[in-house]
Amino acid sequence: MPVVHLAGPSEEAAPVPVLVRLGLAELLLLCDRAGHPRLPLDLESRTDAEAPDRLQQRLAGDTPPVGQQARRLVAEAHHRAAEDPEPLAARLAEIGLLDPEGTPVGDLVAALGALASPEALLVLDLAEQRDAGEMRLRSYFSVVGSQVVQLSTVSGLTYELAWFGVAGLADALTRAVTVETSTKESQGPAAEESTGERPTLELPFELFTDGTEAVRRGRDDLLAEVIRLSPGPVKLAGSEISPTRAAQAITELEGSARGRLRVLVTASQGDVSRRRVGLVSWLLTDSGWRELSPRTIGGVPVLEIAPVEPRDLARSVAPVLAQVVR
Repeated sequence: MPVVHLAGPSEEAAPVPVLVRLGLAELLLLCDRAGHPRLPLDLESRTDAEAPDRLQQRLAGDTPPVGQQARRLVAEAHHRAAEDPEPLAARLAEIGLLDPEGTPVGDLVAALGALASPEALLVLDLAEQRDAGEMRLRSYFSVVGSQVVQLSTVSGLTYELAWFGVAGLADALTRAVTVETSTKESQGPAAEESTGERPTLELPFELFTDGTEAVRRGRDDLLAEVIRLSPGPVKLAGSEISPTRAAQAITELEGSARGRLRVLVTASQGDVSRRRVGLVSWLLTDSGWRELSPRTIGGVPVLEIAPVEPRDLARSVAPVLAQVVR
């Protein structure tokens, strides 16, 4: 078994050895001809919830709701793959995924097999609020031996399928979480004290959950009360701060939040079951990413919120991944 070393991406990210973009209908056709491998995501057509959407459509006029439109597109993809596969097969043969007989090539079969039976599986879920609405990226990284297979989608209708050596995983993780940050600069106390840097914020986990909820509700009085009742101090850049500055720091953190990242690492256990190995959680703010690291200090659950860059994701994932692939 290989030794997993994800210290960080290379200075110049090497190109992914194989990367193809597929429509849902093309992916369905490939899976059908490869013997229906058990993939980590649900590709089934969902029609059981259409009735409530039809009622909503009648009440709102003739514009179909977003959920119904998405289900219709998924159903159309299933229909194309089942009833009109030849145009899809022609394109898949053109890009080298099907041989002249229409059979999936060996590398593709191996890639789908790795997705179906990984030694370790990383499920990356990134949600980002944009002007047009929420952008949601789901990316699955299947690790088998020294190889990684990645399957990613934003819409659920188009996919990117890639496979590469485990040494390229750090670069792939970095690309997945590289997003544009806001150009506006934070004017809160954290920005003032950090002289341009983003200091680490440390606070009891209970205060983080209750305090940010109070900010979302616009309840400054409630925020002050939960800070007063906090089971531990709030620290900024390692130094304890006053309740007033703690309230400002929590308000600034919640006000600048515009996305989140979760990377769940699981390991194979038997034929189909999996066991959870670890979870990496990040928060996206206007000034960039923050890693959320739970700890216990003096019996009190504490959350450390530290600034990170996209290239740091590999370092965060490496310890839990190394428990599986070694």
